[in-house]
Amino acid sequence: MYFFVSLLTSCTPYRTQAPDIDLERVHRSGAHRLAFDPAGKRLASGGLHGIVHLWSVEDGSAITTLAGHKDAVRGLAWLDDERLISADRSGGILLRQLSSARVVSSVQLAAVSSMALSPDHSWLLVTGGTRLYKLALPSLQTLGQRDVGSRLLSVAVSHNTGRIALSSRDGRVRLLDTNLQDIAELPRPSRDALDLRFSPDDTTLLAGGWFRLLVWDLRQQRLEERPTEHLGKVISVDISPDGERWLSLGRSTDSNVRLIDAASNRVLRRFQAQDLCGWQVRFSPDGRYAASAAEDGSIHIYDLSQPYRPVVPYAEFDD
Repeated sequence: MYFFVSLLTSCTPYRTQAPDIDLERVHRSGAHRLAFDPAGKRLASGGLHGIVHLWSVEDGSAITTLAGHKDAVRGLAWLDDERLISADRSGGILLRQLSSARVVSSVQLAAVSSMALSPDHSWLLVTGGTRLYKLALPSLQTLGQRDVGSRLLSVAVSHNTGRIALSSRDGRVRLLDTNLQDIAELPRPSRDALDLRFSPDDTTLLAGGWFRLLVWDLRQQRLEERPTEHLGKVISVDISPDGERWLSLGRSTDSNVRLIDAASNRVLRRFQAQDLCGWQVRFSPDGRYAASAAEDGSIHIYDLSQPYRPVVPYAEFDD
């Protein structure tokens, strides 16, 4: 598997940019989730074995390590500058005070696959199996739940807190209100919708899919499936704070990151692939940085304020 993925990712014909900071194999067996702090100065990462690390975005230095989870991290979110929420695959959710590493509140659900924080940070959405949970913050008490009858893939909350987006294995992509009741069902994509993200003005919903970016115009309830350079599943996407750029990350046969112009779909920057399958990609809150995490346990950080510096990814030989 390692040889197969490495061969595909290293033999890309494109020039790519190396990361400004390369944290190599910092999570044993896989780095799965990322979250920038509100100021964009620290980056939290969660791995396969439940460990959460905090890093300095400026120089990549380690700040602290948090244990406490027994399974792969499936959700990370900063409640504020000093409190971090983390969730693992087995359903454990922890809210911790970082200055002391003290667990402020916790809850045990049946499972967790994805997580989304409300813009006002007063509640949290968590998916697990076929169920969607709404939890109060900071108590983590259950405010509501719903079983949709199909395995949930991703959840996102709009920036004005008025709508929730939910995708599931049966191909449905729904919009819900904050009481978890249906508002509308969006046009069905031809492939699973992964890592749902609202644009800052809440007029666009973006997701990854096999070989495609899935783009819903929420004003007209219209779906566009855009081609990508990725060689398989697009596991993760993100939208810049100004809404003008997107990030995409490959999973199955390609761990490349692309920076894309949202209006034209033109690739603005091509970033160096990680050695194994991608897991997540995120912008910092100010849009200056991008970070990606992958199955090889590494984290790449890019400073987008610096000039683009692509290089040939492999040696060129004369005939």
